[in-house]
Amino acid sequence: MGNYLENFFNLIDKYHQNRIINFLKLFNLESIIDVGSHKGEFLSYALKLSKIKKIYAFEPQIEINKILAEKFAKHKNIEIFNFALDKEVSKKKIYINKLSSTSTLSELNRSSFYLKLKNFFINSKNNFVNSYYVNTNTIDNLFKDILLRNTLLKVDVEGFEINVLMGGINKIKTEIPFILIEHQMGNQYKNSNARIVHKFLLENNFKVLKTFFFPTFHFKDVLYKKIK
Repeated sequence: MGNYLENFFNLIDKYHQNRIINFLKLFNLESIIDVGSHKGEFLSYALKLSKIKKIYAFEPQIEINKILAEKFAKHKNIEIFNFALDKEVSKKKIYINKLSSTSTLSELNRSSFYLKLKNFFINSKNNFVNSYYVNTNTIDNLFKDILLRNTLLKVDVEGFEINVLMGGINKIKTEIPFILIEHQMGNQYKNSNARIVHKFLLENNFKVLKTFFFPTFHFKDVLYKKIK
């Protein structure tokens, strides 16, 4: 049932991604940092943005990264990395789930109603499969010599968003003009929620430009724009 459910959500996701990309066409984006690329669901549509010169894609899951690399092998403007972005250069444990799009470096809140509901839909008492350590780096470290003036930072990392943002605080404050971030409904992750991320971005001179609710309303993608 896990694969069936994932295929179902992928079908709905096509509609969702198209809405986002059509809106992003209003801006002259030249590069994208895609954190949590998974199998390239967002990347496939981002290629429709005609002025994009470079896309940096980050996906730490070993097997999923192989799928991603094969899928976009012919696209020379896409650079794919097999490690996670964090607030520090280190090693962190990643928890691999039956629904690979929900694998995470975040600690799960086992008492979460939403998490229990998700396990019910995949017909399992536990979404978890296994775990292993992955290398982590930071946006500020990786892009210290790269100008990110007309860049979209897209973050979809299942509760690990604040870590990614903290690791790019200098670039966020001085260069990156747009941030697209997924906000999960419910409290399925410990030490992270949409309010923390939202507060962080407001404090760093960003405002909400547009909100895209997923058709099933279990999460939303929020586009933030830097206030000049």
